[in-house]
Amino acid sequence: MPALDYLLTGADIVDGTGTPARRADVGLRGNRIAFVGLSTDVRAVTTLDCTGMIITPGLIDPHSHSDWSVLGNPDAFSTIHQGVTTEVVGNCGLTYAPIGDEDADTTAGALRAMGYDGGVDWRSFGDLVQRVHSGPTAQNLMWFVGHTAIRSAARAAPDQPRTQIRLLEEAMEAGAIGFSSGLEYGSGRFAATEELVALAKAAGRRDGMYASHIRNRDADLDSAVDEFFAVVDGGQVRAQLSHLNVRHGTGAESGAWERAAERVVTERQRGTDVLADMTPYPHGIGMATGLLPAWLAGRPGAEAAELLKDREVRQQVRRDSDRYWRFVHRGQWHRVRLGVSPTHPDWEGLSFTEIAERHGADEWECLFDILTAAGADMGSVQLIGELFTAGHLAEAIAHDHFLLGVDAFSTCRHGALDGRTRNPLFYHGHTHYLAHHVPAGTLSQETAIHKMTGMVAGHFGMRDRGELRAGAFADVVVFDPAIIDRTDTWTLPRRYADAARHVWVNGVPVVTDAAHTGHRPGLMLTHRP
Repeated sequence: MPALDYLLTGADIVDGTGTPARRADVGLRGNRIAFVGLSTDVRAVTTLDCTGMIITPGLIDPHSHSDWSVLGNPDAFSTIHQGVTTEVVGNCGLTYAPIGDEDADTTAGALRAMGYDGGVDWRSFGDLVQRVHSGPTAQNLMWFVGHTAIRSAARAAPDQPRTQIRLLEEAMEAGAIGFSSGLEYGSGRFAATEELVALAKAAGRRDGMYASHIRNRDADLDSAVDEFFAVVDGGQVRAQLSHLNVRHGTGAESGAWERAAERVVTERQRGTDVLADMTPYPHGIGMATGLLPAWLAGRPGAEAAELLKDREVRQQVRRDSDRYWRFVHRGQWHRVRLGVSPTHPDWEGLSFTEIAERHGADEWECLFDILTAAGADMGSVQLIGELFTAGHLAEAIAHDHFLLGVDAFSTCRHGALDGRTRNPLFYHGHTHYLAHHVPAGTLSQETAIHKMTGMVAGHFGMRDRGELRAGAFADVVVFDPAIIDRTDTWTLPRRYADAARHVWVNGVPVVTDAAHTGHRPGLMLTHRP
């Protein structure tokens, strides 16, 4: 056997298949895993003694928004330090392409909040991914194209349905694995089911996927799940039901989540290629404009912001906004923090109760002032809400048909992103599954790793990824279990995770001794049946 580039010895491996951990050495050569076993006379340029460590495949996030931040953070600091080597991006209908000329300035403003101050000279999805991957990136990315972006880019076309299908087909030609929708906010709120089915049929003809942030996750969860499967069946597409959960205290019917989860099981039994995913914490990201009623949210950002200056409009919005994060209408503003605001960065991370005290106005008025100040960029205002109970989290995380995602984006400790992502979700969300949910008995270490590696790769068609075996791509992580066990992700929310001592992406070391090497060997991944 020719000499290996790296030989990792002395560790237990959790190989991504769900089978029990075992003692084995791992050898890397080029961009592939060349050896898994007990080495005797194996030669290597570099041998690392990993005694006491755990070696796993690189973690794969099935629901990421790192496409929002990748141009400003191509080194993927917060996620690569957690051992995440691949992210599925373009979720919830929100991508920065395709775009029309009239949306270029708004897009540039949203990207500035994410650390990118370059020009927005792309219009097509293909041009965007070319820009990103010519960077290049530290992690691999697999892309959906956003339905909301397609709708916006097609809105001035004489034949909008035909233009939407053309834009989806062009995106898939450029490497998108399908399309995603976000039906609780943005212009996705106004899309008819028939529009989604037409796009799903176009994606299905190319063996594409459909991922959806469904239309409702509280009082109307049942009908929202019905709509999701109507689109999946109509298009005959492979599918991902994004963050299938029920928000606490929003009026969901008894047993609604259990019926939704069982629907995923029964649909798989009848041959539909579908899974769901869940997040690690009781809180998550939301779009501030999602709180607005349809008659206001359907207007361009600058126009909506101007209307919100009017006192009577604000009163009407208060009355008409009971549709998203409905607990705010029960006065529970302490559950909502400001996540990202281009005009009020000093309020980011504060609860709206705290903001109201500082601003001298009630929480609704604070929200209106933030959105009004954002103007055309109001779509970039993000909230972080305390959404779920611990019991609901555990039930979903343990479910056999749920992958483990984070629903956040990669961030960093410098530039525009520094300080805008105070929540531990961004820095420890992935390792939280191992540091909290495994010790709590929600699931075993082997099952957790499987649901974060091999199970994701298999569902999304990532050939030769997600497993530690000879011939697979060398996306590999060496974890120190002692550091995982003592990680307190609540008191150290903005420190890079350090349990992933070594991380390779496509055989290139990106993290060595818990320090970023600066290498960017990431690739754009496309579906291969």
